[in-house]
Amino acid sequence: MKHKCAFSGSGGQGSALMAKLTCLGAIKRDFKVVMTQTYGIEQRGGDSTGYVVLSDAPIGNPIVEADADIAVALSQNIYPATLEGTASGGTLFVNSSLVEKITPKEGVRQVALPASDMAVALGSVRCANIIMMGAVLKVTKMLGYDDIAHALAQTLGKKKPALLEMNLKALKQGMNAPLEEV
Repeated sequence: MKHKCAFSGSGGQGSALMAKLTCLGAIKRDFKVVMTQTYGIEQRGGDSTGYVVLSDAPIGNPIVEADADIAVALSQNIYPATLEGTASGGTLFVNSSLVEKITPKEGVRQVALPASDMAVALGSVRCANIIMMGAVLKVTKMLGYDDIAHALAQTLGKKKPALLEMNLKALKQGMNAPLEEV
């Protein structure tokens, strides 16, 4: 088993956190894992992507380069590049609250979820990334709820217990949400 993931959004949307949680969840399962990041020069709002390769075997090439089999586009600005970087046979998860026009790409399955709208209804737009993480888990099964819940507890638990509770709800909401394939 090997997955190449690209979690993309605008700075501040939590794409790097999605990558970090994936890494921590993979480590909990004793997978091999590598993470890299790219981001714009802006302090807030620039494009940001967290790349993760996870595998049950040694990772020879840690680069995700237009061959992600699991990708997330949280914002309109990053969507075209993320779609382009999703490999044939891959799945792209799209935040349909912010991505206005979903463009078909042959061989790429696109799953739409209004993550930002769902997050606002839950209490904070800042948990849209975790709602989307739940959808990724539901569809790909690359990790389980317990893996990411453990990673969230490691990351937020001691410092921000109220955020942990909201994010665990967000993760469950994403895993239980009806998804629209486009």
